[in-house]
Amino acid sequence: MTTMRHGMSRRSLRVLGAAGILVLAGILGGCGEKIDMPEAEGLFSVNAYLAENNMVFADAELTGLAVINNNLFLTTADGALVKQTIEFEELARVDGLAAPTALCRDETSSLVFVWEQDARRMGVYTTDDLTPVVVDELPDVQRGTALTASSRGIELEDGARTYLYVADPDSGVVHRYVYYDGDGFYQAGILCRDDGDGARFVHVPAGMATDHEDNLLVCDADTLRNWVIRFDPTPQLDDVTPAPDDIDPWRGVAVLFGTATCEPPAAVDYVLGDAPECGETSWAGAPSAAEGEFHSPVAATIDGSGRIYVADRDNDRMQIFSPYGIYEMVYGTGDSTPRPAGIAVVDWRTGSAATDFNYGAYLFMILGENRELRRFISYDQYQYINEEPPPPPN
Repeated sequence: MTTMRHGMSRRSLRVLGAAGILVLAGILGGCGEKIDMPEAEGLFSVNAYLAENNMVFADAELTGLAVINNNLFLTTADGALVKQTIEFEELARVDGLAAPTALCRDETSSLVFVWEQDARRMGVYTTDDLTPVVVDELPDVQRGTALTASSRGIELEDGARTYLYVADPDSGVVHRYVYYDGDGFYQAGILCRDDGDGARFVHVPAGMATDHEDNLLVCDADTLRNWVIRFDPTPQLDDVTPAPDDIDPWRGVAVLFGTATCEPPAAVDYVLGDAPECGETSWAGAPSAAEGEFHSPVAATIDGSGRIYVADRDNDRMQIFSPYGIYEMVYGTGDSTPRPAGIAVVDWRTGSAATDFNYGAYLFMILGENRELRRFISYDQYQYINEEPPPPPN
């Protein structure tokens, strides 16, 4: 089959710090926000999440995590795809997979895609009971570390359902495949490659997510970059840059998080993390523990209001940004969130129409050398359930 048939700088906003968060919360807050910003000093005021000590899933080493229809979908090192409630109660299971390493949902949340590394194939299952739909070998993928789906630009493919993107650091690309219901996957170029220095290039593709505008967020775990780059994934049909194995590239384009700080925009306008600013010629990348910067960002997800969550692995923490890349808060320490490798959010509506709705959330992270899953609860969800604020942090 032939596919493809046809004022304030962002950096200054990102480093507001704890005091600035309170001001920013007043600017950005309001009905519909998923996470309350810190409240009174001493009442869980530094972090907006609380670890639930009894909410740990450690039955198997986890290799992948996704939230679909407010249920957990997990892949394990012993070859299972598991569907669970957010209370870790098993609903469905598929065993015998060949080293599954990544998974994601389609935009309708009716399908889950699973990459099996040892067999170098992609499986598709229904999200209601994990009924197999199709399994397709993808020999161009050397090592699949993350998946995300986006239908941005899918009108270029007659009758296709969605595009599926596969992060492949061994090949130095993020692959793009087009998925047809009942027919499987076909190569449709690449999103990006690793052999350039600009924001359109990703040196070590890691975690990915589809944001609130159907753009793609791609983590670059190169420790001399430590970026999360935003792409419009729509295939560029006029892109003739040579690609590995003579694949037509049809790459995506890096897009701004907000307003550019200069013209033409600098790298910092396209990424989360420390990057060259307007006119900066002496920039040198390195790991950073500063707010809004990273040491090996390896996973990302989006909540219902479009906020961006990034697992900052080697800083042992999670960071949250606005939908347009403004730093909002950090959560975690080496003790509470060691080496996060996966991250997912379940939004929860509380209250009633008579009292005006509020929103809480549960946060799930794959943590530690044993890659266990831990659940965290947001400040407002805890207060709603217990009718009192969380206790002060120890």
